[in-house]
Amino acid sequence: MIKFIFDEDLPVISHGHGVFVYDTNGRAYLDACSGAAAVNLGHGDPQVLKAMSDQAERITFANRGAFHNEPSERLADRLSALTGYPYVFLCNSGSEAVETALRLTLQYWQECGQPQRSHFLSHAVSYHGATLGGLSLSGHPQRRRVAKALLHGFNELIPPYAYRFAQGRDDVAFSSSLLDDASRTLDAYGAGAAGVVVEPVGGAAGGAITPPDGYLPGLAALCRERDVPLIADEIMCGIGRTGTMLASEHWSIRPDMVVVGKGLGAGYAPVSAVLISRNIIDTIAAGTASVTGGHTYGCNPLGSAVALAALDAIESRGLVDAAAERGSQLRAGLEDLRQRHDVIGEVRGLGLLQGLELVSDRETRNPGDPIGSLTHTLIASARDQGLLLYPVTGGINDAVLVAPPLVTSAEEIDLLLRRLDAALTAMRRTSRCRT
Repeated sequence: MIKFIFDEDLPVISHGHGVFVYDTNGRAYLDACSGAAAVNLGHGDPQVLKAMSDQAERITFANRGAFHNEPSERLADRLSALTGYPYVFLCNSGSEAVETALRLTLQYWQECGQPQRSHFLSHAVSYHGATLGGLSLSGHPQRRRVAKALLHGFNELIPPYAYRFAQGRDDVAFSSSLLDDASRTLDAYGAGAAGVVVEPVGGAAGGAITPPDGYLPGLAALCRERDVPLIADEIMCGIGRTGTMLASEHWSIRPDMVVVGKGLGAGYAPVSAVLISRNIIDTIAAGTASVTGGHTYGCNPLGSAVALAALDAIESRGLVDAAAERGSQLRAGLEDLRQRHDVIGEVRGLGLLQGLELVSDRETRNPGDPIGSLTHTLIASARDQGLLLYPVTGGINDAVLVAPPLVTSAEEIDLLLRRLDAALTAMRRTSRCRT
């Protein structure tokens, strides 16, 4: 038996094609969350499947301690060419990549002769992975709960979450307040500060939390002034999803490291990467000249071949620009739904990573009672309408992500919005019946 929620019976998936998946009863669902914001190319993409098959016929595993392999070398070169980062460390999952970024940062400081720098900072509403390091960074009460005794309290920065934290201030004033707090916190740790880890657009903890315009450039400047590395966790928001290859590009910032995953393998194979700046890697190369750590499936040739095919498809089909264009259409439609459904308190996000904040009362901005109940109800209502949404389960709000594949057509966006409208209407009727 495989169950994560023991009192919930889910349909059994059979197959997928394009932006649709089908269960074993033959029912079709529009995948409006790309599985878990990963299936950027939709399901059953022939270009990726051919690359997977071709590589599987050659070799599927190579021990990175004994061999280099061509697909992983080509993937590293492609990522460097696309992003300008000179060194790439390949992993399997987002959690592993975040852990690698933390470990590389600690090694960097050790090579600099400053081993006391070991404290990281992250936002109080955030999600950075299921491993202990990732959870230590995460401001995600639900995920932290069981492992709390083993975790660090890195999640100290006020989140750039205007709907809950701006308290009536405009973007300029809110951004200034956030930066003042970040400056004080960095100074409090002083020579113990190792790095700052942020999601340029938040994902699973809050639901497409998008910072005010001046915040990330200001935070990058604070980090530069103190020689503290800035690490961007773009596992969910990177690889074209927000309408730029890296979400950081929206604010013209260049973090010292960027973590990517999910869309890198497009849901066809587990693969992730850490993109590393020249200063970090040159310091290590001039010191011990060895990057410590690694994982059994790191630099996996099958995963790397899949990622190369996914990047080929994204570039050749113009899917980064498509994400921006379809994202504008999706955003306009979601804003229209907000006008007609009081349960939507806010629409936010960039490109094809959009979030709906759900509230029981718009005036008070109260979430469901208990928190999570509105999310659960909308997810179930949407599934009944043949629509899959991503539940935001951080334990601090009610929200869902709307993040369809980058290949979604204009007509499919319209269908998504019609089904979401029907789900929200059914949700409202159910709520009224209960009262």
